[in-house]
Amino acid sequence: MSKNQLIVFGGAIAIVVLLLLIGVVVQMGRRRKVEANRAKASELREEGHRARLQAHEQAANAASADARARQARVEAEKLEQEATVSAQDAQEAREHAQEHHRRAMELDPDRDSEGELDGQRPQQSISADDQRY
Repeated sequence: MSKNQLIVFGGAIAIVVLLLLIGVVVQMGRRRKVEANRAKASELREEGHRARLQAHEQAANAASADARARQARVEAEKLEQEATVSAQDAQEAREHAQEHHRRAMELDPDRDSEGELDGQRPQQSISADDQRY
């Protein structure tokens, strides 16, 4: 082999070795990228799982709050009905008391023609404001 042939043959071997080294480096880079993508995908899956659990928890909390609000509305309606019935009962009691007072005044033999008792003014009807005290 001549010197020129050895140089060409050596250059060809160097090029092949260089191409092999480049191929190995590229392959290692791809493997690193694949591993990095695999790790990132795993991280994203875990994050998605946590977000899904949090969303379920928030939905459950919202449903619970809604149920409590509905229950509070029902209780408020019941209290409002009780208050209405109590107010009606109080009005009936006032009317009943006023009727008794009116009948007593009609029946009282000591009352004169103007409704006065022995020179005194007759008792006034109890007003709604006075009845609260």
